[in-house]
Amino acid sequence: MNIEVEFEFADEDPEALKSLLLDVKVDDIDEVAEGDLLPVLAVVIAAAMAISALSNVVIRLTRLWSCGIIVDARTSTILTKKDCDLPRGSVLVFTADGTKHKLHEPSEADLARLIGTIGQLGTS
Repeated sequence: MNIEVEFEFADEDPEALKSLLLDVKVDDIDEVAEGDLLPVLAVVIAAAMAISALSNVVIRLTRLWSCGIIVDARTSTILTKKDCDLPRGSVLVFTADGTKHKLHEPSEADLARLIGTIGQLGTS
């Protein structure tokens, strides 16, 4: 089962994220235009991927990005966002029911279980 995910970030190379997505076999990748505003405040990349792929990408982004990450599943499209209020290596996950889980340097298995719960909640 694929889920729709948007990655929102600033001050990072969008090509690095696209490369990570291609590494986990995601081929439906779109860079979403923020309009003609200058300067661009954020880059948004949308992708459809398996839950296991999202877990893998989030773990790899915690090592790549200089800030923490929020994974928000309170809407049908999961928003994955760089958040510099969180220290590097931290992941804050909001499940579909609004439950908040804060993890620091999570293992891929821990994150996969939590993100798997997100997918199950979204299909019920």
